[in-house]
Parts: sequence; structure tokens; C-alpha cells
Amino acid sequence: MTDDTRYVVVGVEKFQQEMHLLRRQAQGAGGAYLHLYRELLREIERLRTGVTDGHHALGYEAGKGDLRDCVTAYLRSDPGHKADYRLVFREIGPREPGQLPRRELLAMKPRRGRNNIYAHVCARLSRHPNDQQPGLNRFGNRRPDARGSQAARQAELDIKRAIAHAWAGQQPLRSTRPLGLDEARSPRGTPHDGPAAQVQHPGQREADTRSEPSSSDPARDRPAHRTGYPQPGGIRQGLTGWPTRDR
Repeated sequence: MTDDTRYVVVGVEKFQQEMHLLRRQAQGAGGAYLHLYRELLREIERLRTGVTDGHHALGYEAGKGDLRDCVTAYLRSDPGHKADYRLVFREIGPREPGQLPRRELLAMKPRRGRNNIYAHVCARLSRHPNDQQPGLNRFGNRRPDARGSQAARQAELDIKRAIAHAWAGQQPLRSTRPLGLDEARSPRGTPHDGPAAQVQHPGQREADTRSEPSSSDPARDRPAHRTGYPQPGGIRQGLTGWPTRDR
């Protein structure tokens, strides 16, 4: 870990699987896959050093889920066009006093089409897209504003990051692991600053559109009143990964 490291970048299991797939696609097909993979590595490096805090904080919207503790960043698969991918992550405090805070990467998906990143994030966090999480009320109820001024967006990011770092209930998923930082190289063998990471491209079938293992649910090991996450015990999982509803 270098002296310019300000955050430990970690990723949930599904995200790391996506990175591995994208790396293979970049090696095999190049083109947009290769550019997107390099963009992702650069963004992870920027998150690690604190050069960026993401584009804007997320909020709650019925049907999209309660993601008030999450942040969105944007990536491009084509340098000649606008950003066409979203990267969603959470700010989490240090494991122990004196250690670095963490940034937990949850998902990276296209901005357009049926492959809704927010549905995947809700599934990975075991949150139903129509429910509010009581533990997240501390983040406020302001709707996300992706088009606000840079200063306004940064101020909200700073406030929510401070709340997340101070809240003991903000914990990574059980499947979350650090991203490797050794011998990082692009798929073409060109040295690249950043984690030796691995992601995915649109049109690929998602493993997590089936059922997310309950072992990834933070509520498994912590009481609901601390985290605000739903208790998964005895709840049947639907095809998307969140609990089925009997309404």
C-alpha cells in the first residue's frame, strides 16, 4: 500500500466476478471491453487515493430501493461518447481505530437497457426495492440530484461519508474482500497503475439475477436494530435475489 492511499478499496464477491469476466473479455476482444476495463482500473485508483468521491450520492425511490448510503460514479466504454456505465459503492469506516476507511464496490452496469444496476445493488444488499431501511434514516431523505452543481454534489458526498464512517452499523458484506494491488497490468500487458482487478459488459447473463446467497447479507451476523437491514432468516428468495412478497 503506497503513501498516497487514503482508502482501502474492497469489493463484494459478485463485483469481483464481474471484474474477472471483463478482464477476460478485454483480453479476448479488446475494443470497448479493453477501454472500459482500463477506465475501471483508473477509477478504482482514484477512489483509493481520494482523488474522487464519486459523482453523486444516491437516495430512496420506490422501485429502485433504499440506497441512501451508496454513491454512483460514471465510466465510459467509448472515449468519444458520454459515460455509459455506472459504478456503485458504499463508504465504510475503518475496521479498527487508526486504520484507513473502506470503499466497498457493489456493482458496475450499463446506464441504459434492462440491466438495472440498482436492482442488482438491492439484491446484493438484501434490500427489497420498495422498502425503506430504518437504519438509513440517519442519511436523510433528500432525493439524489445527479444534475446539481459540482459544489452541491460534493457537499452531500462529504456529509454522507462522515455519517457512514461514524456509524458502527455500516459494515461490509460477508463476501467482501480487498481488491489486489500487486503487479497491476492492463490486459494487453501494459503496466497500469491500480488494482489487478477483474468486471462485465452489457448483454452478459448475470449470475445474481437468480438468487443471492444469504451468506452475503450483513444482517446474518448483526442485529437488525444496528444496521437497519432486514433479517433474512426463513425468508424465501425470489429470482432477483430479494425476498418474495406475499401481498
